Amino acid sequence: MKLTYFARQSGLPNFHRLATGLALAQELLAEELTQRSVFHSPQAVTDFLKLHFAGQPHESFALMYLDAQNGLIAFEELFRGTLTQTSVYPREVMRRCLHHEVSGLLISHNHPSGSVEPSPADELLTKTLAKALAMIDVRVLDHIIVAGGRSLSFAQRGLL
Repeated sequence: MKLTYFARQSGLPNFHRLATGLALAQELLAEELTQRSVFHSPQAVTDFLKLHFAGQPHESFALMYLDAQNGLIAFEELFRGTLTQTSVYPREVMRRCLHHEVSGLLISHNHPSGSVEPSPADELLTKTLAKALAMIDVRVLDHIIVAGGRSLSFAQRGLL
């Protein structure tokens, strides 16, 4: 994961090639997710998110917007924070969901600390977003935390 960080930050030609290869891999995974339900390939979802968050030295919060068949409409990193936290605004999440006309949502964020365990704040945020988005008929299908090469699914853990 450190190599990925350096590839994205370095101006050297060889690192640029590596960053281009990583971007291509992420695009191929995104293409797979747009062609069918993201739940047909949960591994592709986690691989996509691991590539996105790889080497980031700060927390960031990203959304996968889904259609009625759980196909990927769009992916956005919506908020960026510090080493240990990021501020997430439910109003902005709702606004982006309405913009993309989504039916479902996969929430994700990273933990640069290396631990995939959700904090109490992570759990509260997930419940708050799920409740707010239910008012506009958007289902929160999962919240995935990525830390290095590992990930945790709130849905699989029974937290959603």
